Amino acid sequence: MVNGCLQARLFYLPTPRQRAARFADKHSFLADFVFYNGTGKQILRANKIGMKKITACIFTLFPLLVPAQQVDWKKLQSLQPDRILLNGERKPTKVLLLGTFHFGYPNLDGHKTDSSKFIDVKSPQRQKEIQELADVIKRFKPTRIYIESSNQPWLDSLYGEYMGGKYQLGRNEIYQLGFRIAGQMKHPKLYAVDTWPFSAEFEKKYKWIDSLWDYSKPVDSLRDKYWDKKYSQMYTAGDSVETTLTMLENFLLMAEPTTIQRMHGHYLCGGFNTLDNAGPDAMSIWWYNRNLRIFNNILTTKPSAEDRILVLFGNGHMPLLRHCFYSSPEFEIVELKSLLK
Repeated sequence: MVNGCLQARLFYLPTPRQRAARFADKHSFLADFVFYNGTGKQILRANKIGMKKITACIFTLFPLLVPAQQVDWKKLQSLQPDRILLNGERKPTKVLLLGTFHFGYPNLDGHKTDSSKFIDVKSPQRQKEIQELADVIKRFKPTRIYIESSNQPWLDSLYGEYMGGKYQLGRNEIYQLGFRIAGQMKHPKLYAVDTWPFSAEFEKKYKWIDSLWDYSKPVDSLRDKYWDKKYSQMYTAGDSVETTLTMLENFLLMAEPTTIQRMHGHYLCGGFNTLDNAGPDAMSIWWYNRNLRIFNNILTTKPSAEDRILVLFGNGHMPLLRHCFYSSPEFEIVELKSLLK
């Protein structure tokens, strides 16, 4: 007996192998098969079994006959990069990334929400829901709030008026959530960290930048049209769904990983697919660059390990901002839904 092998004894084999295989479709052969595993233990004995069934048994039992690969998962876990990066005095700063839709509906993005689908954030019911959302966010206990504005002096002045009772909150999410939460938590200021991208800053100096926006030579125009149509359907459906959800539910839906990933997917489906590198070049000095600059602006404020920062930006920014904060050992992302537990 040889361990790990199939032992077989056939009593009737009238033809060569090919003929026997065809004949076996209609007949069973008297056979006595004994299977052994690698330790010599008998694991199957079959009598009077058809050739097809024998073959099926062989392939079914093959994994049992071949020793499994051994992986020391505990050891691999102990060798993760954070064993070094996070083993020191500097602990990660906790960050809550809060992606939002624009409460005032400026319709400056590619998709324009129909006015019939606008959410009236100033209505009594929505005001109640916004406060409920704010109460959940405050459980994070943010020490700093970063918003989608690039004008710090204007922000400081308006926030000062609000804290002095001279300004009533407008529709914009900066006011309804940013000012509301900062004011209720007695923050001295909010941080304006939005910025223009490289493409906008230098388009007058470098005339070649304009040529990057020419997408007249797609490799597959049908592909572009297909995905533009699908994303248009998704946005339109989203506008309708938003009106049926509470503000908290809307923000939880926007924070879902699949939502964030697919929102970014439209840039990949629409901005690329060019015969030259115009698509990716334009994307890198425009959208990617803007979000990297936003991340850099946050870093320049020097958040400490003791800080807990809230970043309130349009949800389209979240895929790239999330990538930055998730990858950097300086930060630890806190999920919105974790505040409900």
